Amino acid sequence: MAGAPLKLGSMVSFCIVLYAVYYRNRDGGDERLSPVHQQLLALERASVVGAGARQPRVALGYGACHDLFVNATQLLDARRLRHAPQHYNDISNKDQFLESFAYFFKHGAAAERFVSNSELYDDLIEQALKLPDSRWALGGNAPLMARRFHMEGWKVLLAAKMSKKLKTYIPEEISIVGGEANEEVKDDVHMILEYKADEKFGSLTAPRANRYIVHNDENNPLLSSLEKFGEYIPEFNPNLLVISGLQMMDNYPFKKDGRDLRAERLELVKQQIVSQPASTLTHFEMASYVDLELLLHLTTKVLPFVDSVGMNEQELSNLYRVLEFGQVSVVTDSNPRVAAALDQMRNTFQLIRNKNQQHGSNRRLTRMHVHTLAYQAILTVRGSNWKRTAAATAKASLTAHRYVCNSQNIALEKSKLLLDDSFSTTTDNDNTSRVFFEPTKPVSCWDELLDNEQVEICVAPVLICTEAQLTAGAGDNISAAGLVLQVEK
Repeated sequence: MAGAPLKLGSMVSFCIVLYAVYYRNRDGGDERLSPVHQQLLALERASVVGAGARQPRVALGYGACHDLFVNATQLLDARRLRHAPQHYNDISNKDQFLESFAYFFKHGAAAERFVSNSELYDDLIEQALKLPDSRWALGGNAPLMARRFHMEGWKVLLAAKMSKKLKTYIPEEISIVGGEANEEVKDDVHMILEYKADEKFGSLTAPRANRYIVHNDENNPLLSSLEKFGEYIPEFNPNLLVISGLQMMDNYPFKKDGRDLRAERLELVKQQIVSQPASTLTHFEMASYVDLELLLHLTTKVLPFVDSVGMNEQELSNLYRVLEFGQVSVVTDSNPRVAAALDQMRNTFQLIRNKNQQHGSNRRLTRMHVHTLAYQAILTVRGSNWKRTAAATAKASLTAHRYVCNSQNIALEKSKLLLDDSFSTTTDNDNTSRVFFEPTKPVSCWDELLDNEQVEICVAPVLICTEAQLTAGAGDNISAAGLVLQVEK
Protein backbone atom coordinates (compact mmCIF):
# COMPACT_ATOMS: atom_id res chain seq x y z
CA MET A 1 0.00 0.00 0.00
CA ALA A 2 2.89 2.36 0.75
CA GLY A 3 3.91 2.31 -2.90
CA ALA A 4 0.44 3.18 -4.26
CA PRO A 5 0.68 7.01 -3.94
CA LEU A 6 4.10 6.94 -5.62
CA LYS A 7 2.76 4.91 -8.57
CA LEU A 8 -0.24 7.21 -8.89
CA GLY A 9 2.01 10.27 -8.83
CA SER A 10 4.25 8.76 -11.50
CA MET A 11 1.27 7.97 -13.74
CA VAL A 12 -0.06 11.54 -13.36
CA SER A 13 3.37 12.99 -14.18
CA PHE A 14 3.67 10.71 -17.23
CA CYS A 15 0.24 11.81 -18.49
CA ILE A 16 1.18 15.46 -18.04
CA VAL A 17 4.32 14.97 -20.09
CA LEU A 18 2.36 13.23 -22.88
CA TYR A 19 -0.21 16.03 -22.89
CA ALA A 20 2.52 18.65 -23.03
CA VAL A 21 4.15 16.91 -25.99
CA TYR A 22 0.79 16.78 -27.76
CA TYR A 23 0.38 20.54 -27.39
CA ARG A 24 3.75 21.43 -28.90
CA ASN A 25 4.67 21.82 -32.54
CA ARG A 26 7.64 19.87 -33.83
CA ASP A 27 9.45 23.11 -34.62
CA GLY A 28 9.28 24.23 -31.00
CA GLY A 29 6.11 26.31 -31.30
CA ASP A 30 3.36 26.21 -28.71
CA GLU A 31 -0.03 24.96 -29.89
CA ARG A 32 -1.55 25.98 -26.58
CA LEU A 33 -1.50 29.62 -27.70
CA SER A 34 -4.54 29.56 -29.99
CA PRO A 35 -7.01 27.81 -27.63
CA VAL A 36 -5.79 29.89 -24.69
CA HIS A 37 -6.29 33.08 -26.70
CA GLN A 38 -9.78 32.12 -27.87
CA GLN A 39 -11.00 31.07 -24.44
CA LEU A 40 -9.63 34.18 -22.71
CA LEU A 41 -11.42 36.32 -25.31
CA ALA A 42 -14.65 34.39 -24.78
CA LEU A 43 -14.54 35.02 -21.05
CA GLU A 44 -13.81 38.71 -21.57
CA ARG A 45 -16.64 39.13 -24.08
CA ALA A 46 -19.13 37.38 -21.83
CA SER A 47 -19.12 40.39 -19.48
CA VAL A 48 -20.00 43.83 -20.83
CA VAL A 49 -19.58 47.10 -18.96
CA GLY A 50 -22.81 49.04 -18.45
CA ALA A 51 -23.50 52.28 -20.28
CA GLY A 52 -25.80 55.27 -19.98
CA ALA A 53 -27.64 55.41 -16.67
CA ARG A 54 -25.88 52.24 -15.60
CA GLN A 55 -22.41 53.58 -16.45
CA PRO A 56 -20.13 52.74 -13.50
CA ARG A 57 -18.20 55.56 -11.84
CA VAL A 58 -14.64 55.57 -10.50
CA ALA A 59 -12.74 58.28 -8.62
CA LEU A 60 -8.94 58.05 -8.64
CA GLY A 61 -6.19 59.84 -6.69
CA TYR A 62 -3.52 61.15 -6.54
CA GLY A 63 -1.23 63.06 -8.87
CA ALA A 64 0.12 63.01 -12.40
CA CYS A 65 3.40 63.54 -14.21
CA HIS A 66 5.04 63.81 -17.59
CA ASP A 67 6.90 60.58 -18.40
CA LEU A 68 10.07 60.78 -20.47
CA PHE A 69 10.80 57.36 -21.99
CA VAL A 70 14.39 56.55 -22.92
CA ASN A 71 16.37 53.49 -23.92
CA ALA A 72 18.34 52.74 -20.76
CA THR A 73 21.42 51.28 -22.40
CA GLN A 74 21.64 54.18 -24.86
CA LEU A 75 21.56 56.74 -22.06
CA LEU A 76 23.90 54.99 -19.64
CA ASP A 77 27.51 53.95 -20.24
CA ALA A 78 28.26 50.64 -18.50
CA ARG A 79 32.00 51.46 -18.62
CA ARG A 80 31.37 54.17 -16.03
CA LEU A 81 30.06 51.62 -13.52
CA ARG A 82 32.97 51.70 -11.08
CA HIS A 83 31.47 49.68 -8.23
CA ALA A 84 29.35 46.57 -7.85
CA PRO A 85 25.61 46.98 -8.45
CA GLN A 86 23.68 47.81 -5.28
CA HIS A 87 20.44 49.49 -4.32
CA TYR A 88 19.92 52.88 -2.68
CA ASN A 89 16.76 54.25 -1.15
CA ASP A 90 17.39 57.55 -2.91
CA ILE A 91 19.93 58.73 -5.48
CA SER A 92 22.31 61.59 -4.71
CA ASN A 93 25.13 61.19 -7.28
CA LYS A 94 25.92 59.63 -10.67
CA ASP A 95 27.73 56.61 -9.22
CA GLN A 96 24.72 55.70 -7.08
CA PHE A 97 22.48 56.11 -10.11
CA LEU A 98 24.52 53.67 -12.20
CA GLU A 99 24.91 51.16 -9.37
CA SER A 100 21.20 51.27 -8.55
CA PHE A 101 20.14 50.87 -12.18
CA ALA A 102 22.57 47.96 -12.67
CA TYR A 103 21.26 46.24 -9.51
CA PHE A 104 17.66 46.12 -10.75
CA PHE A 105 18.67 45.53 -14.38
CA LYS A 106 20.48 42.30 -13.55
CA HIS A 107 17.39 41.06 -11.67
CA GLY A 108 14.94 42.24 -14.35
CA ALA A 109 13.05 43.94 -11.54
CA ALA A 110 10.92 47.07 -11.75
CA ALA A 111 12.02 49.91 -9.48
CA GLU A 112 11.22 53.54 -8.77
CA ARG A 113 13.65 55.87 -6.99
CA PHE A 114 13.73 59.49 -5.80
CA VAL A 115 16.71 61.55 -6.96
CA SER A 116 17.46 63.96 -4.12
CA ASN A 117 20.10 65.80 -6.19
CA SER A 118 18.07 68.18 -8.38
CA GLU A 119 21.10 69.29 -10.39
CA LEU A 120 21.93 65.66 -11.24
CA TYR A 121 18.33 65.00 -12.23
CA ASP A 122 18.13 68.02 -14.51
CA ASP A 123 21.38 66.93 -16.18
CA LEU A 124 20.00 63.42 -16.76
CA ILE A 125 16.85 64.85 -18.35
CA GLU A 126 18.96 67.06 -20.61
CA GLN A 127 21.03 64.06 -21.74
CA ALA A 128 17.91 61.95 -22.30
CA LEU A 129 16.31 64.58 -24.53
CA LYS A 130 19.30 64.37 -26.87
CA LEU A 131 18.60 60.72 -27.65
CA PRO A 132 16.75 60.17 -30.95
CA ASP A 133 14.26 57.67 -29.49
CA SER A 134 13.27 59.56 -26.34
CA ARG A 135 9.55 60.41 -26.14
CA TRP A 136 7.04 62.08 -23.85
CA ALA A 137 3.87 60.46 -22.51
CA LEU A 138 1.28 60.76 -19.76
CA GLY A 139 2.53 59.35 -16.45
CA GLY A 140 1.32 58.57 -12.96
CA ASN A 141 -0.63 55.61 -11.59
CA ALA A 142 -3.94 57.45 -11.26
CA PRO A 143 -4.00 59.03 -14.77
CA LEU A 144 -3.01 55.77 -16.48
CA MET A 145 -5.64 53.83 -14.58
CA ALA A 146 -8.16 56.62 -15.25
CA ARG A 147 -7.54 56.42 -18.98
CA ARG A 148 -8.00 52.63 -18.91
CA PHE A 149 -11.32 52.92 -17.02
CA HIS A 150 -12.47 55.49 -19.56
CA MET A 151 -11.53 53.16 -22.44
CA GLU A 152 -13.63 50.47 -20.78
CA GLY A 153 -16.74 52.65 -20.62
CA TRP A 154 -16.56 54.08 -17.08
CA LYS A 155 -17.28 57.64 -15.96
CA VAL A 156 -14.06 58.94 -14.36
CA LEU A 157 -13.06 61.57 -11.78
CA LEU A 158 -9.29 62.11 -11.52
CA ALA A 159 -7.44 63.98 -8.77
CA ALA A 160 -4.28 65.62 -10.14
CA LYS A 161 -2.63 68.98 -10.61
CA MET A 162 -1.73 69.15 -14.29
CA SER A 163 -0.58 71.76 -16.77
CA LYS A 164 -2.78 72.54 -19.76
CA LYS A 165 -0.30 70.71 -21.95
CA LEU A 166 -0.41 67.52 -19.88
CA LYS A 167 -4.21 67.62 -19.81
CA THR A 168 -4.20 67.18 -23.59
CA TYR A 169 -3.12 63.56 -22.97
CA ILE A 170 -6.35 62.94 -21.04
CA PRO A 171 -9.68 62.25 -22.81
CA GLU A 172 -12.00 65.25 -22.49
CA GLU A 173 -14.71 63.10 -20.87
CA ILE A 174 -12.52 62.53 -17.78
CA SER A 175 -13.17 65.13 -15.05
CA ILE A 176 -9.89 66.43 -13.58
CA VAL A 177 -9.87 68.15 -10.19
CA GLY A 178 -7.06 69.26 -7.92
CA GLY A 179 -5.83 72.63 -9.12
CA GLU A 180 -7.32 76.10 -9.02
CA ALA A 181 -8.77 77.70 -12.14
CA ASN A 182 -6.07 79.33 -14.31
CA GLU A 183 -3.39 78.11 -11.90
CA GLU A 184 0.06 77.80 -13.50
CA VAL A 185 1.27 74.25 -12.89
CA LYS A 186 4.76 72.91 -13.49
CA ASP A 187 4.45 69.20 -14.24
CA ASP A 188 6.65 66.76 -12.39
CA VAL A 189 8.81 64.76 -14.80
CA HIS A 190 9.57 61.06 -14.40
CA MET A 191 12.28 59.43 -16.48
CA ILE A 192 11.49 55.88 -17.56
CA LEU A 193 14.59 53.87 -18.45
CA GLU A 194 13.37 50.88 -20.44
CA TYR A 195 15.23 47.74 -21.48
CA LYS A 196 14.32 44.52 -23.25
CA ALA A 197 14.80 40.89 -22.29
CA ASP A 198 18.38 39.65 -22.89
CA GLU A 199 19.64 43.20 -23.36
CA LYS A 200 23.25 43.76 -22.23
CA PHE A 201 24.66 46.37 -19.83
CA GLY A 202 28.35 45.66 -19.62
CA SER A 203 28.69 42.11 -18.29
CA LEU A 204 25.06 42.07 -17.12
CA THR A 205 22.10 40.57 -19.01
CA ALA A 206 18.48 41.48 -18.32
CA PRO A 207 16.41 38.31 -17.64
CA ARG A 208 13.22 40.06 -18.78
CA ALA A 209 11.98 43.36 -20.21
CA ASN A 210 11.30 45.98 -17.56
CA ARG A 211 11.86 49.59 -16.52
CA TYR A 212 13.71 51.66 -13.94
CA ILE A 213 12.03 54.95 -12.98
CA VAL A 214 13.60 58.02 -11.38
CA HIS A 215 11.96 61.27 -10.33
CA ASN A 216 12.58 64.52 -8.47
CA ASP A 217 8.95 65.41 -7.80
CA GLU A 218 7.67 68.53 -6.06
CA ASN A 219 3.86 68.24 -6.37
CA ASN A 220 3.13 64.50 -6.16
CA PRO A 221 4.79 63.80 -2.77
CA LEU A 222 2.54 66.43 -1.18
CA LEU A 223 -0.66 64.89 -2.62
CA SER A 224 -1.50 68.45 -3.63
CA SER A 225 -4.84 67.47 -5.18
CA LEU A 226 -6.12 65.72 -2.03
CA GLU A 227 -8.34 68.43 -0.55
CA LYS A 228 -9.93 69.51 -3.83
CA PHE A 229 -10.62 65.85 -4.65
CA GLY A 230 -12.47 65.48 -1.36
CA GLU A 231 -14.80 68.32 -2.28
CA TYR A 232 -15.92 66.62 -5.50
CA ILE A 233 -16.23 62.97 -4.42
CA PRO A 234 -19.62 63.16 -2.60
CA GLU A 235 -21.44 64.67 -5.59
CA PHE A 236 -19.69 62.28 -8.01
CA ASN A 237 -20.83 59.33 -5.86
CA PRO A 238 -18.38 56.73 -7.23
CA ASN A 239 -18.91 52.98 -7.29
CA LEU A 240 -15.17 52.63 -6.79
CA LEU A 241 -12.47 54.78 -5.16
CA VAL A 242 -8.87 54.04 -6.19
CA ILE A 243 -5.93 55.19 -4.05
CA SER A 244 -2.54 55.26 -5.80
CA GLY A 245 0.65 57.28 -6.23
CA LEU A 246 1.61 57.25 -2.54
CA GLN A 247 5.07 55.89 -3.41
CA MET A 248 5.94 59.44 -4.45
CA MET A 249 6.29 60.13 -0.72
CA ASP A 250 9.30 57.78 -0.53
CA ASN A 251 12.33 59.54 1.00
CA TYR A 252 10.88 63.00 0.50
CA PRO A 253 12.02 65.44 3.26
CA PHE A 254 8.78 65.69 5.22
CA LYS A 255 10.08 66.48 8.71
CA LYS A 256 9.60 70.14 9.62
CA ASP A 257 9.60 71.90 13.00
CA GLY A 258 9.21 68.56 14.77
CA ARG A 259 6.18 67.65 12.67
CA ASP A 260 5.85 64.60 10.44
CA LEU A 261 4.09 66.19 7.49
CA ARG A 262 3.90 62.88 5.65
CA ALA A 263 2.00 61.23 8.50
CA GLU A 264 -0.36 64.20 8.56
CA ARG A 265 -1.04 63.94 4.83
CA LEU A 266 -1.64 60.19 5.08
CA GLU A 267 -4.04 60.75 7.96
CA LEU A 268 -6.08 62.91 5.57
CA VAL A 269 -5.96 60.09 3.00
CA LYS A 270 -7.31 57.75 5.66
CA GLN A 271 -10.13 60.15 6.49
CA GLN A 272 -10.99 60.41 2.81
CA ILE A 273 -11.23 56.63 2.54
CA VAL A 274 -13.26 56.03 5.70
CA SER A 275 -15.69 58.84 4.83
CA GLN A 276 -16.93 56.88 1.80
CA PRO A 277 -20.31 55.15 2.08
CA ALA A 278 -20.36 51.36 2.27
CA SER A 279 -21.69 51.27 -1.28
CA THR A 280 -18.38 52.68 -2.59
CA LEU A 281 -15.74 49.98 -2.93
CA THR A 282 -12.15 51.06 -2.26
CA HIS A 283 -8.95 49.80 -3.92
CA PHE A 284 -5.30 50.52 -3.07
CA GLU A 285 -2.70 50.14 -5.82
CA MET A 286 0.71 49.17 -4.49
CA ALA A 287 3.97 50.32 -6.10
CA SER A 288 7.72 50.19 -5.57
CA TYR A 289 8.30 51.40 -1.99
CA VAL A 290 11.65 51.46 -0.17
CA ASP A 291 11.07 53.74 2.82
CA LEU A 292 10.15 51.49 5.76
CA GLU A 293 8.61 54.35 7.72
CA LEU A 294 6.26 55.13 4.84
CA LEU A 295 5.34 51.47 4.44
CA LEU A 296 4.55 51.20 8.13
CA HIS A 297 2.30 54.25 7.78
CA LEU A 298 0.45 52.45 4.99
CA THR A 299 -0.15 49.44 7.24
CA THR A 300 -1.99 51.67 9.74
CA LYS A 301 -3.51 54.47 7.64
CA VAL A 302 -4.46 52.86 4.31
CA LEU A 303 -4.42 49.05 4.16
CA PRO A 304 -6.81 48.46 7.09
CA PHE A 305 -9.50 50.55 5.40
CA VAL A 306 -9.66 49.31 1.80
CA ASP A 307 -11.61 46.47 0.20
CA SER A 308 -9.04 45.58 -2.44
CA VAL A 309 -5.28 45.66 -3.07
CA GLY A 310 -3.42 45.25 -6.39
CA MET A 311 0.30 44.65 -6.94
CA ASN A 312 3.00 42.87 -8.92
CA GLU A 313 5.20 40.05 -7.63
CA GLN A 314 7.91 42.40 -6.29
CA GLU A 315 5.36 44.51 -4.45
CA LEU A 316 3.63 41.45 -3.01
CA SER A 317 6.87 40.19 -1.50
CA ASN A 318 7.65 43.64 -0.12
CA LEU A 319 4.21 44.07 1.43
CA TYR A 320 4.28 40.60 2.98
CA ARG A 321 7.71 41.17 4.57
CA VAL A 322 6.67 44.53 5.97
CA LEU A 323 3.46 43.13 7.48
CA GLU A 324 5.07 39.96 8.83
CA PHE A 325 8.59 41.07 9.80
CA GLY A 326 8.68 44.87 9.61
CA GLN A 327 11.35 44.66 6.90
CA VAL A 328 11.66 45.95 3.33
CA SER A 329 12.20 43.50 0.47
CA VAL A 330 14.14 45.34 -2.24
CA VAL A 331 14.14 42.71 -4.98
CA THR A 332 12.75 39.19 -5.41
CA ASP A 333 12.31 36.57 -8.10
CA SER A 334 10.99 38.37 -11.20
CA ASN A 335 9.08 35.26 -12.30
CA PRO A 336 7.93 33.41 -9.16
CA ARG A 337 6.27 30.00 -9.25
CA VAL A 338 2.50 30.09 -8.86
CA ALA A 339 2.65 28.17 -5.57
CA ALA A 340 5.09 30.64 -4.00
CA ALA A 341 3.07 33.68 -5.07
CA LEU A 342 -0.21 32.18 -3.86
CA ASP A 343 1.30 31.34 -0.47
CA GLN A 344 2.46 34.95 -0.07
CA MET A 345 -0.94 36.11 -1.29
CA ARG A 346 -2.78 34.04 1.34
CA ASN A 347 -0.47 35.16 4.13
CA THR A 348 -0.74 38.82 3.12
CA PHE A 349 -4.54 38.54 2.91
CA GLN A 350 -4.73 37.22 6.47
CA LEU A 351 -2.24 39.80 7.80
CA ILE A 352 -4.29 42.65 6.33
CA ARG A 353 -7.49 41.13 7.68
CA ASN A 354 -5.83 41.20 11.11
CA LYS A 355 -5.14 44.91 10.54
CA ASN A 356 -8.84 45.39 9.74
CA GLN A 357 -9.68 44.14 13.22
CA GLN A 358 -6.82 45.87 15.05
CA HIS A 359 -7.85 49.27 13.70
CA GLY A 360 -11.60 48.78 14.12
CA SER A 361 -12.21 49.18 10.41
CA ASN A 362 -15.74 48.98 9.05
CA ARG A 363 -14.32 47.28 5.97
CA ARG A 364 -12.64 43.92 5.48
CA LEU A 365 -10.19 43.09 2.72
CA THR A 366 -12.19 41.02 0.24
CA ARG A 367 -10.04 41.16 -2.90
CA MET A 368 -6.38 40.84 -3.93
CA HIS A 369 -4.94 40.94 -7.45
CA VAL A 370 -1.35 39.90 -8.15
CA HIS A 371 -0.05 40.39 -11.68
CA THR A 372 3.17 38.74 -12.84
CA LEU A 373 4.93 38.26 -16.15
CA ALA A 374 3.58 34.71 -16.55
CA TYR A 375 0.13 34.79 -14.93
CA GLN A 376 -2.63 36.76 -13.22
CA ALA A 377 -4.03 35.72 -9.83
CA ILE A 378 -7.15 37.21 -8.25
CA LEU A 379 -8.55 36.25 -4.84
CA THR A 380 -12.06 37.33 -3.81
CA VAL A 381 -14.23 36.51 -0.82
CA ARG A 382 -17.37 34.57 -1.72
CA GLY A 383 -20.50 36.62 -1.11
CA SER A 384 -18.60 39.94 -1.26
CA ASN A 385 -19.37 42.75 -3.69
CA TRP A 386 -16.71 41.59 -6.15
CA LYS A 387 -18.18 39.71 -9.11
CA ARG A 388 -16.98 37.71 -12.13
CA THR A 389 -13.52 36.77 -10.83
CA ALA A 390 -12.73 34.36 -13.68
CA ALA A 391 -13.65 36.91 -16.37
CA ALA A 392 -11.68 39.65 -14.59
CA THR A 393 -8.60 37.42 -14.44
CA ALA A 394 -8.91 36.69 -18.16
CA LYS A 395 -9.32 40.38 -19.01
CA ALA A 396 -6.27 41.31 -16.93
CA SER A 397 -4.25 38.69 -18.80
CA LEU A 398 -5.31 39.97 -22.22
CA THR A 399 -4.67 43.57 -21.19
CA ALA A 400 -1.11 42.67 -20.17
CA HIS A 401 -0.35 41.52 -23.71
CA ARG A 402 -2.21 44.34 -25.46
CA TYR A 403 -0.53 47.06 -23.43
CA VAL A 404 3.04 45.74 -23.59
CA CYS A 405 2.76 45.03 -27.34
CA ASN A 406 0.94 48.38 -27.77
CA SER A 407 -1.77 46.77 -29.90
CA GLN A 408 -5.39 45.87 -29.35
CA ASN A 409 -4.93 42.82 -31.57
CA ILE A 410 -3.12 39.86 -30.07
CA ALA A 411 -0.62 38.39 -32.54
CA LEU A 412 0.17 34.82 -31.54
CA GLU A 413 3.50 34.99 -33.38
CA LYS A 414 4.48 37.67 -30.83
CA SER A 415 3.26 35.59 -27.88
CA LYS A 416 4.56 32.92 -25.57
CA LEU A 417 3.39 31.11 -22.45
CA LEU A 418 5.57 30.58 -19.41
CA LEU A 419 2.93 28.89 -17.27
CA ASP A 420 3.69 25.17 -16.93
CA ASP A 421 1.31 22.40 -17.99
CA SER A 422 0.42 22.01 -14.32
CA PHE A 423 1.13 23.98 -11.18
CA SER A 424 0.81 23.50 -7.46
CA THR A 425 -1.40 25.88 -5.52
CA THR A 426 0.94 25.85 -2.49
CA THR A 427 4.54 25.08 -1.65
CA ASP A 428 3.20 22.87 1.14
CA ASN A 429 2.57 20.27 -1.54
CA ASP A 430 0.92 17.02 -0.54
CA ASN A 431 0.25 15.93 -4.15
CA THR A 432 -3.39 16.99 -3.80
CA SER A 433 -2.94 20.68 -4.63
CA ARG A 434 -1.80 20.37 -8.25
CA VAL A 435 -3.89 22.07 -10.95
CA PHE A 436 -3.71 20.78 -14.51
CA PHE A 437 -3.53 23.64 -17.01
CA GLU A 438 -6.00 23.03 -19.84
CA PRO A 439 -5.56 25.28 -22.93
CA THR A 440 -9.30 25.00 -23.68
CA LYS A 441 -10.08 26.12 -20.13
CA PRO A 442 -7.13 28.40 -19.30
CA VAL A 443 -8.55 30.17 -16.23
CA SER A 444 -8.32 27.83 -13.24
CA CYS A 445 -10.54 28.68 -10.26
CA TRP A 446 -11.10 26.93 -6.94
CA ASP A 447 -12.43 27.63 -3.44
CA GLU A 448 -10.51 27.71 -0.17
CA LEU A 449 -11.17 28.63 3.45
CA LEU A 450 -9.11 31.65 4.60
CA ASP A 451 -9.63 33.66 7.77
CA ASN A 452 -12.89 31.74 8.29
CA GLU A 453 -14.10 32.98 4.90
CA GLN A 454 -14.84 31.05 1.73
CA VAL A 455 -12.63 32.58 -0.95
CA GLU A 456 -12.33 32.01 -4.69
CA ILE A 457 -8.89 32.07 -6.30
CA CYS A 458 -8.51 32.30 -10.09
CA VAL A 459 -5.24 32.00 -12.04
CA ALA A 460 -4.91 32.83 -15.76
CA PRO A 461 -1.84 32.50 -18.00
CA VAL A 462 -0.49 35.61 -19.71
CA LEU A 463 0.12 35.54 -23.46
CA ILE A 464 3.46 37.26 -22.93
CA CYS A 465 4.37 39.85 -25.55
CA THR A 466 7.76 38.84 -26.98
CA GLU A 467 8.29 42.21 -28.70
CA ALA A 468 7.73 44.62 -25.81
CA GLN A 469 6.86 48.18 -26.84
CA LEU A 470 5.76 49.51 -23.43
CA THR A 471 6.70 48.48 -19.89
CA ALA A 472 5.98 51.45 -17.62
CA GLY A 473 2.27 51.67 -16.87
CA ALA A 474 1.58 48.01 -17.59
CA GLY A 475 0.66 47.28 -13.98
CA ASP A 476 -1.73 50.24 -13.82
CA ASN A 477 -3.56 49.12 -16.96
CA ILE A 478 -3.67 45.48 -15.83
CA SER A 479 -5.03 46.36 -12.38
CA ALA A 480 -7.67 48.68 -13.79
CA ALA A 481 -8.74 46.05 -16.33
CA GLY A 482 -9.13 43.50 -13.54
CA LEU A 483 -11.32 45.88 -11.54
CA VAL A 484 -13.49 46.81 -14.53
CA LEU A 485 -15.43 43.55 -14.55
CA GLN A 486 -15.62 43.03 -10.80
CA VAL A 487 -17.70 46.01 -9.67
CA GLU A 488 -21.44 45.35 -9.75
CA LYS A 489 -23.26 47.71 -12.07
